[in-house]
Amino acid sequence: MKTVLQILPSLRKINGGVERGTLDVAKELAEKSFKSVIISSGGDMAEKYKYKGVDHYTIQIEKKGLINYFSSRSKFEKVLRKIMPDVVHIRSRWPAFCFSDVIKKNRIPLVTTYHGTYSGNNFFFKRKYNEVMTSGDVTISISKFIDDHIRYFFPHQKSLIRQINRGIDCKYFDTKSVSEIRKEKFLSSLMISERTHIILLPARITSWKGHNTAVDAVKILTEKNPELNFVLALVGSENNKEKFTKKLKKKISRLNISNRIIFCGNISDMPAVYSVADIVLSTSIEPEAFGRVSAEACAMSKPVISTNHGGSREIIENNVTGWLVEPKDPEDLADKITYVLALDQKKKDSIGKNAQRKIRERFSLKEMLNQTLDVYEELIERKKHIDN
Repeated sequence: MKTVLQILPSLRKINGGVERGTLDVAKELAEKSFKSVIISSGGDMAEKYKYKGVDHYTIQIEKKGLINYFSSRSKFEKVLRKIMPDVVHIRSRWPAFCFSDVIKKNRIPLVTTYHGTYSGNNFFFKRKYNEVMTSGDVTISISKFIDDHIRYFFPHQKSLIRQINRGIDCKYFDTKSVSEIRKEKFLSSLMISERTHIILLPARITSWKGHNTAVDAVKILTEKNPELNFVLALVGSENNKEKFTKKLKKKISRLNISNRIIFCGNISDMPAVYSVADIVLSTSIEPEAFGRVSAEACAMSKPVISTNHGGSREIIENNVTGWLVEPKDPEDLADKITYVLALDQKKKDSIGKNAQRKIRERFSLKEMLNQTLDVYEELIERKKHIDN
């Protein structure tokens, strides 16, 4: 049985993109008769996937630093000897920095996935650190935006890059599959009246996801359209950003719009959350590597307003599969929300169908899984030929 080992910092975030992709691949490997193994610092999702045939080893690789570097390497070498993987797939910089040379020393094929833009490439040491994500025999880029980014900053790695678009599970993210009970469960937590427009911002509560822009847009909406009955639902964890959350809540209070904004925390049943939304926002002020929120909402035929940069532009085509607004522009966002809410249902349905079709054709989970497993098989065969 062929063994594939995936490595990432942790499995704590229920809706994190890196975590979701790792688990999707891990489950597929187990179903395709591979031995599927993950190393991370642990988390709820690690336990939940054990019953799906996925083995998990805990090494504390969330924490950086010299002591943890040597400690985690020692533990990793022991695990490596125990499981003897045919391929290792690393999905984050710190594990790649700690373990890449150990993997190469053991002549094990290495895959890395470049999940973000990783700032600081204009500084030598930060650039060298970012470059570890191109240290594999194959480097997977998760979107054309990321593919172009790698080629620009690390042109010598061009021949090793394989673009595999992030995949969305269109059976899971399907409005028809969401029961009324699931919808009601989320709606009851909001405690809002009927006929209230729900504007959804599903993202970790952190500054770069554009929460300040969304809050400013809410203020503008209340001033320009005082009769408009709506709430902004913020769905996502604080992710150790309590200071930012505190500042954001103070700002909301100061703007006198507390009755318009609901902090929902992290919710695992995202299809139910999307299903009740009138509009889904992706307001990131920095480019998204892929634009997972936009893709998931599009899969559910929901009206999506996204910022006009990064991977989101590969998903949202303005006035065709959704709407684009300029980053950090609350006036533009408020105007677009007003415009979309006023659209007739036929136009919304047409754009929703276009969006859903695009996700199914270009960003399906099945295609992502097939292409990823093809990379593993290719590297295993290549090593076999070299050894012979």
